[in-house]
Amino acid sequence: MKKALFLFAASLLSAGVWAQTIVSTQPQNRNVIIEEFTGVNCQYCPDGHRIVNEIIEANPGRVAGINIHQGYYAQNSPYTTVYGDALAEQTGLQGYPAGTVNRHVFSGNSTALGRNSFAQASDVIMDMESPVNVAAVGRIDEANRQVTLHIEVYYTGNSTVTTNYLNIAVLQNNVMGQQTGGSTWYPEMVENGQYRHMHMLRELLTGQWGQAIPATQGTFIDTTIVYNVPQSIGQVEIPDLNDLDFVVFVAEGHQEILTGVKATIITDAPALSSFKVYQTGDCSLTYQPYVTINNSTESAFTNFVFNYDGGTFTSNKVIPSFQMDTINLPLYTIDVTGSAVQQCAVTKTISLTSCETTEGAGFTVNSAAKSVTFAEFNIYTVAGPFMARIGVDAYRSEAGVQFIQQGNCQTLWTENNFGSDISTQDAQRISQLPNATYFNINFSPAEAGLYIFRATDAYGDGWNMTNNSVPSGIWISDGSGNQFVSESWGYSAAPAFSTLDFYLNVTNAGDGNHTVGINDVDGNVAFSIYPNPVTDRLSINCNEAVREISVMDISGRTVMTLSNTNSIDVSGLATGVYMLRVATENGVSVQKFVKE
Repeated sequence: MKKALFLFAASLLSAGVWAQTIVSTQPQNRNVIIEEFTGVNCQYCPDGHRIVNEIIEANPGRVAGINIHQGYYAQNSPYTTVYGDALAEQTGLQGYPAGTVNRHVFSGNSTALGRNSFAQASDVIMDMESPVNVAAVGRIDEANRQVTLHIEVYYTGNSTVTTNYLNIAVLQNNVMGQQTGGSTWYPEMVENGQYRHMHMLRELLTGQWGQAIPATQGTFIDTTIVYNVPQSIGQVEIPDLNDLDFVVFVAEGHQEILTGVKATIITDAPALSSFKVYQTGDCSLTYQPYVTINNSTESAFTNFVFNYDGGTFTSNKVIPSFQMDTINLPLYTIDVTGSAVQQCAVTKTISLTSCETTEGAGFTVNSAAKSVTFAEFNIYTVAGPFMARIGVDAYRSEAGVQFIQQGNCQTLWTENNFGSDISTQDAQRISQLPNATYFNINFSPAEAGLYIFRATDAYGDGWNMTNNSVPSGIWISDGSGNQFVSESWGYSAAPAFSTLDFYLNVTNAGDGNHTVGINDVDGNVAFSIYPNPVTDRLSINCNEAVREISVMDISGRTVMTLSNTNSIDVSGLATGVYMLRVATENGVSVQKFVKE
């Protein structure tokens, strides 16, 4: 590293004797550098990552993102750097995620912006003329783990100061690891429970604030550096040099980035960038695996040969120079075997072994193997009728379940009437969630076949506002009373989900109906009620102080709630059967009563 920087500094001094080759000498508008401050424990940071990626995709070649893991939400994270705190301290940021767009002050005295301001600020910067243009091209030498960067800078005008600072940031992509809020705010980046981190700042080759360069009209700087890529930076390994990006930018000082670019990386042969799979339909049992090939070469390539799933797969797709494209692999369809519990999860592995240019020049690649696991669910072969026991969280309005016919993806019924939300400020009720009540759904499909029992959460964070001793979850029993699904979640173990599917291969026909009832959690509060049936006022006789009374109809919907009383006026209720829930400091119980 020190040798590379020394050569870089020396080349700057003699740059004027070389001729421009890759940078434009015509005035251009500024490009955008978004420095986003983030952390693995930041709930909303994935939403910031998504916004930045959308801005990059909407403005090809004009925007580069740098994710800086720093601050409270990045404590004990392996992704921090020695540069992050100083970068953050000059922004005036008040919360996370936040970022700067070219370190420019848009309002007030702070350069820090909330994530929802990134796009508008980027548009403003891209409309501003730049006094300087920057270009950068890199070439990867896999064998020696080196990247050679050729950088050119040309001033079409004068900066506001006579000295600017050239910065070279090393970023790492495809770092799989922890990220709070990933499945909620950016589920596309979550694979096998891990989050795909992109644009992660790993190193500043020119130091904290860059290398000084002259900044007057007509100045031309041409430099080449060689970066010896380590096996790891801190605890983060760098297995694939193609995961590295290099962002080169010019700043007037510590603040105000004038413009910058992400270096174009040239390789000798295309690289296997990623291996993914998608479900071909919402209820489909067919999956499409595919690879992304990054052709960062000066030639078009074809005749790709892969080692896939223990065999050979070939493709004659043509991928032009400096382009990325996907290649589909054979479809994979799950065959329902009829076994009592069919585990469907499958892992496929692939590597790129060779390819050739469209002119016929062959290249041996032997890329590192990439794996993906999909269809991570079971299919239960069972006979009805069924009973599903549902325990939702405090945000009842967000929770629901659906019963879906898999073959045509038709929703046969939906149940989401689980009562009103419970205030998260109510510590007693929260501690006893799911509010002393589970919901029992009895159902039996009209025909035998494959079905999906789907739990939903409109917010996308699952049913996880409970404690660990009174679990939320899903339990499903068959016609013989055997419980074949048992998902019990305390607060610390609750999965985040928008949808959670259970596949039921039903072997017998039923009536096609479903009904909903409720039952008690613990029943450890002794009380009696009178009169029952009741016409107007219901009294409660309890051996301890009643903290709260709730009345629920037979669907589980809460129709009345009172506090600190031993009687309740039910004269306004419609005739029917209701459940009375009584909560004290020591527990809860539920009893049924009839309103006449």
